[in-house]
Amino acid sequence: MSKEGKVKTATKIEAEEAKKLDPKELVKTFSGEAAEGEVEAQGYLCTTYCPWCGSYLRAICSSEVYRRYTCAACGGLFRM
Repeated sequence: MSKEGKVKTATKIEAEEAKKLDPKELVKTFSGEAAEGEVEAQGYLCTTYCPWCGSYLRAICSSEVYRRYTCAACGGLFRM
């Protein structure tokens, strides 16, 4: 199974921790499929779910970079 075929587990980032985060370090997720030919450097397309609202989302993931994400549906913050 490819990296894209698995749903990554996400964990909530609580409000207290969220206040300390640099907004530039947040990766926005998106719903639906990626545009044909869309490429992101240093990452791959993955599927996750939002631990706040339960929406299934797509995001650019990286096994080498620790990232925090913003849900496209509810705006909740989470990490994978």
